This record gives sequence, C-alpha cells and structure tokens, in this order.
Amino acid sequence: MSALVSTDRRLAWAAATLAFAVGALVSPNAAGASSIDGQWHITDPVVGPWDPPRTTHEPESRWQKLPPAGVDSLSFPHFTGPEFNELFTTAELPNLSSLSAAPTITYSDEMDEHIRAEAIERGYQRRPLPADYALMRLIDDGLTLQRPAAAAWLALQQDAAEHGFELELNSAYRGHRYQRQLFLRPIKAPYEFDDVADRMKMSAPPGYSKHHTGYAIDIGQSGYHDFGSSPAYEWISAGNFANAKKHGWIPSYPPDGGRQGPEPEPWEFTYVGVEAILCFHQPPTGDDPLCTA
Repeated sequence: MSALVSTDRRLAWAAATLAFAVGALVSPNAAGASSIDGQWHITDPVVGPWDPPRTTHEPESRWQKLPPAGVDSLSFPHFTGPEFNELFTTAELPNLSSLSAAPTITYSDEMDEHIRAEAIERGYQRRPLPADYALMRLIDDGLTLQRPAAAAWLALQQDAAEHGFELELNSAYRGHRYQRQLFLRPIKAPYEFDDVADRMKMSAPPGYSKHHTGYAIDIGQSGYHDFGSSPAYEWISAGNFANAKKHGWIPSYPPDGGRQGPEPEPWEFTYVGVEAILCFHQPPTGDDPLCTA
C-alpha cells in the first residue's frame, strides 16, 4: 500500500471518527470499512462507538490453533465450492449475535421486499453482526476483525511474505450502514429493481454480507490490480486453497460455488478455523479427538 493511500486513510479515519461519534447515537451498528468492489477501491475506514485495541495476541482457542504437528497443508480435505460455502455457514464462530430485523436498503418497504427475495434466489444468506464490538481487533488504519480472524490474517500475511508475496488487507468488518452505501453507490435514485438486481452480481445488500460477521476479508497483492490473476492468488489457491486452509481461511465465493450470491470473488476469504476445516468431513461421533473436543 503506498504512503499516499495510507495517509489518506488516516486523514479519513480521523474525520470519520468524529462523524461516527454522533452517528452512533442513531445507529450503533453503523460502522463501515475500507472495501474492494470489483476493481474499485473505497478508502473510508471502519470506525464506530468502540475503541478496538491493536493487540491480536489471545489465549489459544480451538478456533485459532495452527495445524497439529506433522499435518502438512496439502493434506487438508478437498472441498467443492458448495462445501466451502456450507463450511462458513455452519461454523460455530464466537462473538456473533442473533439475527435481528433486516436493515433497510432503499427506504421503500415494497422495493426492499423484492430485493431480499431476489437476494435469496441468488443464494445470499442473512449474516449476523458481532455480539460485542469491544472484542474486535484493530488491524490497520481502521480495519477491524474478530480476534481469531485477526490473528489468522496476520499469520497468513506473514506466510505469504516468506514466500515472496506482499498481501494487502483491503476490507474487513463492515456494518449495515456502510454496506448500504457500498451497495447503492453506482445506482441513482429513484431506484429501479432491474438496476438493483444487476448490482447484486457484484455486491451484497445490507444484511447479507459476510463482512458483517467480522470473519471476512478482501485482500490484494501489492502492484496487481486484478488479484485473481496475481502470483499471490496462484499461491493461495493452489491445492484447493491449501495455503489459505493452513491458517483457517477458505474462499468466500469460490469459482464453482453455484448459487452463492455474487459472481465469484477471488479476493474475498472467510475465516472458519483450522479445526473446522479438518473436521468438516468427520462424523460427530468419530474417534478423532481433534474433532470430538
């Protein structure tokens, strides 16, 4: 990331902090995040009515352990696209709230009902928000993640660096209000359903983004505009995404995922934890102590 972009983010973060201090009184889940949308970058940072600490060191939990000794990354189970999607949806990740009423999209109840129906038809699912924002961890210039995901991202970034790839974090947690701004950004009011439906090929409506959970990231490689064509993507996706799995990450929208919401997004990954990956195909009553703990 260039020094200019980093400086712009810090200036935006300082200004946005004051705005959100007031906005939090109206919408406590109004935090946004730096995002990549197709090939367009947004530099607004994530801020909110909490002060996430920078430290990412946490007591080891079953959701952030590294692979057991002797387990090579290439020995992880092979997943189909639908299995990758099921893995994230069924993972019992900590610090997530129950689903509340769906947030507004266009401020038209009739239009919003049509959008939500189309979203479900495309394969989008409602996603929860963090239960306790004080447990989030600040990564860089306003980008926050859940604690296990924060540690796993830093481990993945370091692993990539040791193999010669400079990974950048372009987006992390995103709240409902920011997702709405992102979703409607290229569409002019009054909103036409066809325009909104076409937009869902590239972006989730508010309430349906995996970024709401704090367990999704958008990443890129320094110097490459298209992450899907970058050497870093070739490295991270090799062997059914073995180098991502090694740190508990899986592709968020894999190329063979079927009806999953947007078109495949090579830059987005979701955290589920190493154990969830290793144990996905294991029966609940199996003999493996890792998967029955």
